[in-house]
Amino acid sequence: MIDRPIDGVQTDQRVHPAGKKGATVSLREVAERAWKARMSPRLRAWVTQELDKAKMVNGTHRQKGQVILDAFRKKVPYVADPVMGEFMAKPEQVLCLDEGGLCIVGADCDEVSITLAAAMMSIGIDAMIIGSSHREPYDTPTHVFMAFKDELDKWVKMDGTTKLPAGKTPPHMREFWYEPGEQAKDSGEGDFVGMSGPGTLSGPPQRFDLRYPGIR
Repeated sequence: MIDRPIDGVQTDQRVHPAGKKGATVSLREVAERAWKARMSPRLRAWVTQELDKAKMVNGTHRQKGQVILDAFRKKVPYVADPVMGEFMAKPEQVLCLDEGGLCIVGADCDEVSITLAAAMMSIGIDAMIIGSSHREPYDTPTHVFMAFKDELDKWVKMDGTTKLPAGKTPPHMREFWYEPGEQAKDSGEGDFVGMSGPGTLSGPPQRFDLRYPGIR
């Protein structure tokens, strides 16, 4: 399907089933990709920079979600999938965060949901992937958006393919919820990404432990 490899990009190619089976495969893929992308240093940097510009670093979860939603919409237009194809790019690729890397200026509902869910999770806010059906057969999802948890443990739905604010989505008949990282949460095993650069931590370990007691 791909005529030649893309430098620096790992491409997963396979046949995609039609109907309900294909929709279920896609929703699971969206949840899994969002979970993996939450650890992206480039995405986390973009999120924190946007929050800083909006002076919402200390805002509520809903305020942060709206900032991220607005920034994403401003930067990434909606672009449909290829004909008879399911295409999913990484958040770094649709946001063009990789200098000199692959830049895809556009995303459909899958990539929008991946990016928004990963963005919220990258700053410690739980997120879910939600498939929705809008026409018969109602047991087959035809769209996907995401939700994040606010400080009261309530889910706030967010659809980046619309002009609706955080907390509102288009009318639909049925929802299908998928939890990113469900297996990892059940096992209790998380992920570690340590950033490094010139120089090393200075000072006695005790000082570091006192300032960052949660880091070991």
